[in-house]
Amino acid sequence: MIGAGAALAGSVISARSTRGAGERQAEAALHTLRLTIEEQRATRVHDQRRQAYVRFLEAADAGARAGRAWEGQPTDRLELERAYTVVLLEGPAEPAAAAGALMRSLRAERVVLDEFDARRDEFLEAARDALARERG
Repeated sequence: MIGAGAALAGSVISARSTRGAGERQAEAALHTLRLTIEEQRATRVHDQRRQAYVRFLEAADAGARAGRAWEGQPTDRLELERAYTVVLLEGPAEPAAAAGALMRSLRAERVVLDEFDARRDEFLEAARDALARERG
C-alpha cells in the first residue's frame, strides 16, 4: 500500500511539473506568435504608406507636367485627388500636411515649377522621415 501511494504521489507531482512546463512553452509560443503578427502588421502598414506616397508623387508629377493639375487627361485630376485622399488617410500628419501644400501649388492658376519642386521636396522629406520612424 505504501509503495502504491508513493508511486501515485510521484505520478501526480510529475504530471503537475509536466503541465507547468507545457503551459510555459505554450505561453512562449503565443508570445512569439504575437510578436510575429505585430511585425507583419507593421510591415504591411509601412508598405501601404510607401505605396500611397509613391502614387501621390506620380500623380502630382503628371499634374505638374500638364502645366496645371486639371489639364491633360480627365482621369488625371481624379487620380491625383484619390492619391491625395489616400495620403490623408494613411498619414501621419507631417506627410499629409506636406501633400496639402503640394496640392495647393498644383491648384494655383498657373503652376510655378520652382514652387512645385520645393513643395515636392518637402513632401519627400516628410514621407521619408515618417517611413524611417516606422522602421525604428
